[in-house]
Amino acid sequence: MKIFLLIGIIFSLHYYLLSHAYAEGFHFRKYAGEFMDIGVDARAQGMGGAFSSVEAGVTSIYYNPAGMINVQKTQISFMHTQQMISSVNYDFFAVAHRQGKNRILGISLIRLGIDDIKDSRQAQRIISQNGDWNIDWNQIKEFNASDYIFMFSLAQQWKKKWALGINLKLVRRNLAENSANGFGFDLGMQRRITQGLTLGANLKNITTTLLVWNTGEKELVKPALYFGASYLMNIQKINSSFQPVLDLIFRGENRRKSASANLSSMSFDYAAGIEYSYQRVLFIRAGVDEISRLNIGTGLQIPHIRIDYAFTNYDKELGNSHRIGLVITL
Repeated sequence: MKIFLLIGIIFSLHYYLLSHAYAEGFHFRKYAGEFMDIGVDARAQGMGGAFSSVEAGVTSIYYNPAGMINVQKTQISFMHTQQMISSVNYDFFAVAHRQGKNRILGISLIRLGIDDIKDSRQAQRIISQNGDWNIDWNQIKEFNASDYIFMFSLAQQWKKKWALGINLKLVRRNLAENSANGFGFDLGMQRRITQGLTLGANLKNITTTLLVWNTGEKELVKPALYFGASYLMNIQKINSSFQPVLDLIFRGENRRKSASANLSSMSFDYAAGIEYSYQRVLFIRAGVDEISRLNIGTGLQIPHIRIDYAFTNYDKELGNSHRIGLVITL
């Protein structure tokens, strides 16, 4: 009960701050929350990121906190990837622990960063009255751009076939001498329809996520709904299983060219994938993510440890992405 009381207090405080933001005339900024939509799990990425209906344990913290419900004791997850020709580092760390019969608690940290960026803003030197200039290389400095997301998560079993989950997200953004802080909530659920079929829904930034910069600027990230289905098919004759997954994604940011379809200010996207498993030891995956990129992946399960790899096909100018993940079950 203390946990739910604390969540209620934080939720009320968040609503109070948002009310003031609206009263002062602040508006939503399209793509303001894009850094929170990259995904954190190599297994999920190999399946196109369509993971809102998958009971994935500790990595469900990001995709749908209700999916943590299958953690039996304690799970730890690590992930690292480099993107944009290795200039962008992206890391994820999470721990989930069963507390009692029907409750899972989780904590996680995401970091997206570009380090040692050359800063020439103070290096321009005027060398003539005509305005000619050059660069004073001794005045070039370096700075970092980084985003951090801390998540405190709870999953609760309800009436055997239902699982509910919630995230409290604390956000920190750094860009040279500027910084922003904010927080928001995600609310998720999963429902087992049959032995193999599971439906899931995750409402990200459910009350909108407020980001406040030290410059006085404020950004509001609109909610996004992920609704998905997965079906686990076991084929005992060949000791194998298949799991197709599908997510439908709804946003209200008036995205047009970047969305698969739109109706007024509402945009619609999808992600889909499949996982093949042999004896729950060897895994092969493929999928298409919400921006129509091809993803493939593989995984290996050994006692207490699963190692995952995913490859994402980017444009040639940006370089491809290789993602490596590790899940440890204690």
